[in-house]
Amino acid sequence: MANIDFKCPCCGGTLNFDNKSQNIVCPYCDSQFSASDLQQYNDELATDGQEDTAWDESMVEAYTSEEMKGMKIYTCNSCGGEVICEETTSSTFCPYCGNNMVVSKEVSGDLKPNLIIPFKKDKAAAVEAFKKHLSHKPLLPGSFKKQNTIEETKSLYVPFWVFDADVSGKVRYKGEKTRRWEDANYRYEETRYYSLVRGGGVGFEHVPVDGSKKMDDQLMESIEPYTWSETKEFNVAYLAGYAADRYDVSKDETFERATVRFKEGTAEAFKRDIHGYQNVRTDETNLQFSNTQTRYVLYPVWTLNVKWKDQLFRFGMNGETGKIAGNLPISVPKAILFFLSFFLGIGALAFFIVFAICGFAADKALLSVIIGVVLGLIVAVSVLGAFRRKNKNVHFSYGAFPYEKKDSCYIDVRKDIFLYSKIRKTAKPKNNSNRR
Repeated sequence: MANIDFKCPCCGGTLNFDNKSQNIVCPYCDSQFSASDLQQYNDELATDGQEDTAWDESMVEAYTSEEMKGMKIYTCNSCGGEVICEETTSSTFCPYCGNNMVVSKEVSGDLKPNLIIPFKKDKAAAVEAFKKHLSHKPLLPGSFKKQNTIEETKSLYVPFWVFDADVSGKVRYKGEKTRRWEDANYRYEETRYYSLVRGGGVGFEHVPVDGSKKMDDQLMESIEPYTWSETKEFNVAYLAGYAADRYDVSKDETFERATVRFKEGTAEAFKRDIHGYQNVRTDETNLQFSNTQTRYVLYPVWTLNVKWKDQLFRFGMNGETGKIAGNLPISVPKAILFFLSFFLGIGALAFFIVFAICGFAADKALLSVIIGVVLGLIVAVSVLGAFRRKNKNVHFSYGAFPYEKKDSCYIDVRKDIFLYSKIRKTAKPKNNSNRR
């Protein structure tokens, strides 16, 4: 009979049977498992089927010859950007680099957008949103507000591939439970590790993925969401006075990002059913997609290019809702000042509180200092991190959570499988108060 390899649920290493403990042990991370617990875990793994994350593309069609008559493709000779405009447009500027664009060719063979959300915010609203974006930013350099220059403000319909799907299957998480106790000499902390399985289903709709290589994907996800009820059936008349970015990311290329968003959204939805565990994190998924749809939609976006001290900063604003995003510079002197202020202030306060509780005993001074330093560091780092996030708000959206269908989530599989436990023992400090 061939050797059977069992993989460690913690690190993936090959497990071995230990004769002395009669347990299954991992030589790489030192985890130990009973045979029954490991068998239960492997039995659960064996029930997993094959993932099915295929997408239906039937709703996306090409322009008809009649529709193509009213449009031209303009190309930028500087950066290669392409936009689609009305054929009556005499000239236009590149929304990416600002140079003049020229008519290069007829629209031919392009896929036609299914839907469009017309612009609801104008240029003045974009400039005002940018000014408000600079407020309540403690780490923003003072000179940025006074000396920044808005070099360009451009409106553009950006292509998005928009996905719907109902998702079913199972998600496996790792979770922990901790208990503490003590005796006369030691403090103990036991951490028990579990494999948590949740199965069921959930639906998502209108999840967008950027279809333009020229637009920063993180910036586009940072100005979501758009209001789906505001979509209109596409008509070239909506392009009057505006340009539409020509998609250069095919729907096939966006499937990977769409699948990731749906998986993350499903994991987040199922995770709401887990209670009583700490440090719960996704381990792996086994999901099937059904009732999938793919649409090609144009969403309105304002872009602002802002210059400050020879640096260029780019901001994006949702042309429907007015939500704006863009990373701002951070003042290092301000960051240092805030860090020291919170570190010293909280540290000193914690020191005096602990020292007072200990009755100002001389032998407790060091303990009070240590507690003050630790608390001061924790608070200072946390506050500085929060301030930094105010300046750096461009990021990928996690999953498809904002697009979850109401009341669509259900759970029909719940398995909490104990894997192993670890106990940490710490000696108590000796009481030297009676020593002479």
